[in-house]
Amino acid sequence: MPISHAAPTLREQKFVLDNGVRVLIEELPHVHSAAIGFWMDTGTKNENEQNNGISHFIEHMMFKGTTTRSSLAIAQALEDTGGSLNAFTDKEMTCYYARVLDDQVELAIEVLSDMLLNSVMDVDEIRREKKVVLEEIKMYEDSPDELVQDLFSQVFWRDHPLGRAIVGTRQSVRRTSRQDIFDYMERFYTPDRLVVSVAGNVSASDVLRQLEQTVGRLVRPGQHPPETAPVCSAVTKVKYKDIEQAHLVIGTQGLSVTHQDRYVLTVLDSILGGGMSSRLFQEVREKRGLAYSIASFEILYRKAGIFGIYAATNPKSLRSVIDVTLNEVFKVCDGGVTEEELQRAKQQLRGSLLLSLEMPRHRMSRMARNELYFGRLIPPAEVIEEIEAVQLQDLQRLTGDLFKPETLTTTVVGPVRNLKKSA
Repeated sequence: MPISHAAPTLREQKFVLDNGVRVLIEELPHVHSAAIGFWMDTGTKNENEQNNGISHFIEHMMFKGTTTRSSLAIAQALEDTGGSLNAFTDKEMTCYYARVLDDQVELAIEVLSDMLLNSVMDVDEIRREKKVVLEEIKMYEDSPDELVQDLFSQVFWRDHPLGRAIVGTRQSVRRTSRQDIFDYMERFYTPDRLVVSVAGNVSASDVLRQLEQTVGRLVRPGQHPPETAPVCSAVTKVKYKDIEQAHLVIGTQGLSVTHQDRYVLTVLDSILGGGMSSRLFQEVREKRGLAYSIASFEILYRKAGIFGIYAATNPKSLRSVIDVTLNEVFKVCDGGVTEEELQRAKQQLRGSLLLSLEMPRHRMSRMARNELYFGRLIPPAEVIEEIEAVQLQDLQRLTGDLFKPETLTTTVVGPVRNLKKSA
């Protein structure tokens, strides 16, 4: 049975301030909270080998004091009201966000604006924060599930910025200077790169008025160096680590975020490894007991993407997990997906999308990502329609296009020296 097109009508509004800052607001009068995000269109993609990790380091430093607030005052400002303030950096964007009750929206915007406009970047704080980030690097190195994915990006995309670790390296973090920070912000923390997204019980006019008086005064000329697509190649890389399990990623070149087949890929991801009823979970874990964790994943960037499968298993079962996993992939290539599987995946994706719209923070994030990647707000009904349009032959075609020997890469982290060939 085809899935329903029914989806909520959203009240999203877009404004552009005089200096180029884009503002997205969705008024949700039925909730008692709001989510506010300041999204900067920069990340690892704008780094080089020398300053690798600086986007992430700046994200940390934004919490270390402004001309009017200490780091403690920043932490207390929203926490004392029951709200939260946080941030993240990824390969293509950096986001500073807050979740607050609806009567604290003005405070949240004021704090976020203060951080963005007035951070001091104190030399002593920089010195201390380097120690924190170096410990964070150690934490990732002690997390094989994270390490194996970073290793995959590194060998798959080689010297391209997308192949570098978001946190940087020990060497690049240690050499980051205060001037490096200001130079980077001068280039990439510019009004035309900033998207402010707000969803919740707010007044659009009040939010807009406050933003005009804060980030609306940010004046820096925009710089947009050309973004190039990475070149990928088939690689097998094993990193020995004395731990209990072998952590595995099998992946291939995926799609860019604007590719016409992106919804086909999303359906494929759901069928192959998107949950407990997926093919990989059932075949590898439930039927054979070869792994506790196994899932597929899709990563979509502006110029490139990855489609991959992650698993953690006993080292003795590693070869079997690889063989069973690839066998399931090739079944899809051969048209092995049933109409029932396809409809179930569509229904799951529809339900997941609609459930996410129950939360202001997901609405806020969705608006910002749509603006940054597509330059428009994509209605949920359009997404559902695109998912419903996916056919069995689309899955077979795309799987065959993606899983080619010349781009199939495997990385392993664990107590393994090399990968044995299949019997």
